[in-house]
Amino acid sequence: MTVDINEVGTTAFVIACFRAMEKERARPLFEDPYAEWFVTDQAMGMARQLAEAVPESTHMLRFRTRFFNRFVERGIAEGARQVVSLGAGLDMRAQIFAAPGVTHYEVDQGAVVSYKHDVLRAHGIPPSPALPFNYLEVDLPEKLAEAGFDLDAPTVIVWEGNTMYLPTETIFPFLNNLCAGISSFRIAFDYFAEDLQKRDFEREEDLERIEAVERAMGASFPTGFKDLAVFETETPLKVLDSGPIGDLGEAYGTDEIAENMATDEGLSVYQYCVLGTR
Repeated sequence: MTVDINEVGTTAFVIACFRAMEKERARPLFEDPYAEWFVTDQAMGMARQLAEAVPESTHMLRFRTRFFNRFVERGIAEGARQVVSLGAGLDMRAQIFAAPGVTHYEVDQGAVVSYKHDVLRAHGIPPSPALPFNYLEVDLPEKLAEAGFDLDAPTVIVWEGNTMYLPTETIFPFLNNLCAGISSFRIAFDYFAEDLQKRDFEREEDLERIEAVERAMGASFPTGFKDLAVFETETPLKVLDSGPIGDLGEAYGTDEIAENMATDEGLSVYQYCVLGTR
């Protein structure tokens, strides 16, 4: 299937390439048998360019994928009956973590949803319920309810690879709208713990690293949060878990290179967080 990756979103394809490459590793951190369906030569070239320019980025994306996978797995094991993926892109967790009594909802721009559903149908897989919207521009709980979502059922929300691209002033109103409409949920996201636009790095190598990522991804990162306490003051949510993504390598039992990332202070700017209703 021919596709203009710029129309669907370059980042989505590049991330799919990294997921597809995981199976080549001696000790893979996750399995995604569907990722290769979304690999293109252009996107794979960009993924390899990023991996060469910033080798740590490959591990970061691996850790991130494993983290969100476990967030979904644990949420379902603990009783969540609904999983919502915001800016879902070409993520296939709805298929990987399909379970009886659990419904997955995906939210993304119309072009992304349309392309992804075409690919799934071509492989004989019925798509999950999807909302073809910019989630910042609609009343998301209302749209989810229209799609069959139970506003009172336990829910986990995946917000992967989104916050760093969003204007800061949109994030808290969005979260407050979720809290007003959905009774009980946990939401996990990745974020930068500094304002990268200020370019206020103590080490030149850290500046060079972030600029290399921006060049390879064709994007910049306008938003960062130095103190997660702002989420507890600006929303009804509570911080349940957080930490540097680079530190996850030790917990996942990966190779020595990845484990050494935990001591690289420059990598600690990239972190994860889980918020939950009180």
